[in-house]
Amino acid sequence: MPRVSGMREKHHQPYWDSLIRVMQDTAPTPTVNQITRLFASGTNLGQTEWTNMVNAGVLPSDESYIVLAIRCYVWYVGTNALLMHKLTETQLYLSFVTGPKPQFTAPSWYFPQGGGTWGYDSVTPLACNGVPQTESILKFGKSIPMPARQNFYVEATLYDLNTVSLRTNYLNASTTIAKREIKVFIDGLHTRDVL
Repeated sequence: MPRVSGMREKHHQPYWDSLIRVMQDTAPTPTVNQITRLFASGTNLGQTEWTNMVNAGVLPSDESYIVLAIRCYVWYVGTNALLMHKLTETQLYLSFVTGPKPQFTAPSWYFPQGGGTWGYDSVTPLACNGVPQTESILKFGKSIPMPARQNFYVEATLYDLNTVSLRTNYLNASTTIAKREIKVFIDGLHTRDVL
């Protein structure tokens, strides 16, 4: 479909990529590494439940983006869920990088998810990374522009705490472990051609 010359449209669009997405009593494929560059690998492309990126590490064509916020969605269901949430807070660190330059680095609890299920019942306690309201997200004090053809990624690093390893003992385990999913979202304004 031809584009309209000289016209661009701007719209609010989050982009996401997943560190892990697996059911209970199942080993993840691929396994979670100590350091993973989200958005930069082609592993999850074409699987919307894992990522909505079209290309690895860069937006298509002459598209640009203004990053206004970053979110970290953490979902665990099962007997180890609350412990896994606490371990995620202390062991998962995220660093947003554009080009050769880190833009923002912090532990995962600093990037509340701003959505998801909230509540408690007597059988399955539910927890999430922050309060699940759209206002409860990390909004940058200053937006981060990503010009056309600018590469970017979010580096997810898991640091073991002494002998307790979220990655080894929980995320990559194959038995008696909760359902688990961790997604990182960049949230902002996307500029693209008008078709």
